[in-house]
Amino acid sequence: MSARMNILFISEPGLDGVFRIVERLTGRLLERGHRVHLAYSDRRSSPPLGKLVERVAAGGGETLNLAVANAPTPRDALALARLWALARRVRPDVIHAHSSKAGVLGRTLALLGIRARFFYSPHAYYGLVPSPGRNATLYNGIERLFGKIGTTVSCSVDERRFAVHQLGIPETRLRVLFNSVDRSRFRRADAEMRAAARRAAGVPEEAVVLGSLGRLCFQKDPQTLYRAAAPVLRQHRELHLLHLGRGELEPEIAALAAQLGIGNRVTRLPFLAEPEKFFAACDAFILPSRYEGLPVAAIEALACDLPLILSTGPGFSDFPKLGLSHCWSAPPEDADGFARAIEAWIADRTASRPSNHRELAAVHFDPERCIDHLLAIYRGEPEPAS
Repeated sequence: MSARMNILFISEPGLDGVFRIVERLTGRLLERGHRVHLAYSDRRSSPPLGKLVERVAAGGGETLNLAVANAPTPRDALALARLWALARRVRPDVIHAHSSKAGVLGRTLALLGIRARFFYSPHAYYGLVPSPGRNATLYNGIERLFGKIGTTVSCSVDERRFAVHQLGIPETRLRVLFNSVDRSRFRRADAEMRAAARRAAGVPEEAVVLGSLGRLCFQKDPQTLYRAAAPVLRQHRELHLLHLGRGELEPEIAALAAQLGIGNRVTRLPFLAEPEKFFAACDAFILPSRYEGLPVAAIEALACDLPLILSTGPGFSDFPKLGLSHCWSAPPEDADGFARAIEAWIADRTASRPSNHRELAAVHFDPERCIDHLLAIYRGEPEPAS
């Protein structure tokens, strides 16, 4: 394989964590002189998706709007045919699919005669859900079948462990690549940045702001977030919850906030094209997800030197190993446990202890090291000695 690779990325979501990962990888690969093509969908879109499409085209790559949803539909067959034609035309060395819909479409190309090196990043298997049901059984079956094609690139130790022990994917077909964070973009906010971000978000400038970022969906469990925050908000009048995200649970979460009597203590933002401004407004970050791959938002908060309050669910076990100075946790769906963690963070604020979060983000989630590792995976190089 030549030094300059010809890479086809396939990704369905055009916003949130998976998109930000694809956006970051694409930018770094283009900066390294590789050619990147992009098959995407505008069904879940955002302004940065349009900018990424333009950047790929400016770099000499082809782009294709698959116009697919995240759930299976009959029009997926048309999308597959168009994707096959694109792959035949651009003849990529590497085809890398991100998340489940793209994983099926991308790896099906191998069954249709496309010759390339195939890679798949799950970004949180659906089967990682703590109480799996019929849907998890179905998705696990699909992942088990397609796991025999190409190499699966897991973003956390938990995700890799699930692939081996629950899906039966051979270890020889698995690699681990941590997500990365751009520390020039996500950085510690000074007083001026914080004040400007709070004014833009409509958050009281003098408040102590607890922030959470994530889709309003079952995986992210916003119900536990609100039930945990409610008693602490009542106890600490200076505390304010800033919540960035949108999704199918939006009406339920609005009703829950009203039921708990915290509507005037919560600011909800459906979307920000520049999520770094969200972190600049926060004093700490909380994520109560039932499961994750390796949460991008938590890594971004780490780079911003924010205290973390995290779930102990699948996808989070890499964080305690880092030796974080300001990190509290609670089990998934444990509202009382998260309330205690929030209280512990508030109590710790008076100690003014130095934080090592940004320093550790530089050590463990560096973008250049991530791209070096990804290119080594694409070339089939062995894992470096631990």
